[in-house]
Amino acid sequence: MPTDLSVKALPLSLLLLGAALALAGCASGDGIVKGPAEAVGLATTPQEPKAFVRESRPVQTDYIPVGQDLRASQLCPGPTPAPAYVPAGQAARFRAPTPIRDPKDPCKPRANFEDIQKQLEAKQKANEAAGNTAKALGTTAAPKPAQLPTN
Repeated sequence: MPTDLSVKALPLSLLLLGAALALAGCASGDGIVKGPAEAVGLATTPQEPKAFVRESRPVQTDYIPVGQDLRASQLCPGPTPAPAYVPAGQAARFRAPTPIRDPKDPCKPRANFEDIQKQLEAKQKANEAAGNTAKALGTTAAPKPAQLPTN
């Protein structure tokens, strides 16, 4: 029994044409289909961001291209030399940051890092003390195994 392919192909082609027009309405830019698609509700226009979003995001967003090295600000000279960069773990997959070589360029004050290091060490000691106190208070007994009802 032969089937008429043109009878089945017509609804399918109309369906595909309709889907293509609907998707064309969602495309960026001002096409001839975008206006009617917005009127029907198939396409939308982006809204203006809220005030808190505009305030929290920078006006000029700078992106770092792949493969570009970032220049790291050097520490100001101090009584002890800066530690050597020895990558470990995931950092071992990356190259060491390129320091700024020009002595006239600004440097990061060493005191800022020393203050942060002191704060982190104090927090570490407080956390270790809290952990030791929790251990000294004792542990709870292991729960008894669940009893299955016997029939």
